[in-house]
Amino acid sequence: MDDFAKTGLRTLLIASKEISEDEYHEWQMKYLKAATSENKEKEMNRVAEQLELELDLIGSTAIEDKLQEEVGQTIYDIRQAGIKVWVLTGDKVETAMNIGHACRLLESEMNMFLIQKMDVKGVTKEIEDAFENQTKTKNVRENAVIIAGETLSLIQQN
Repeated sequence: MDDFAKTGLRTLLIASKEISEDEYHEWQMKYLKAATSENKEKEMNRVAEQLELELDLIGSTAIEDKLQEEVGQTIYDIRQAGIKVWVLTGDKVETAMNIGHACRLLESEMNMFLIQKMDVKGVTKEIEDAFENQTKTKNVRENAVIIAGETLSLIQQN
């Protein structure tokens, strides 16, 4: 899966789990209660995650999702006009970076900072290191900050 993601393919795992009818009804009651709770989205996700444990892997997919024509040139032109571009994606970091290079959003000359730790201290250290490395860079270059989705969720919770 990592190899597929590194080449820019969209990846998806397919898994299953058998549960009894009683287990389903018990879970369904929790889910319906969560759907009517004050913090509906968070509670529904929490309940859904309870069912998404101990799954059996069935297979995986890797699908090529080609960029539309002129995307790279358009993004390049936007950046040349001095407009800052931010991208938020649910892709894996490797896939996002590969697509970022393909559409000329990321360039090898950029200072690239990857934030992907899964604990507050680790994220803080990565940010401090990125800031320190950026200030040490003698030639002024554009910066690109890539934050893993899981890390972004951690940051949002804290």
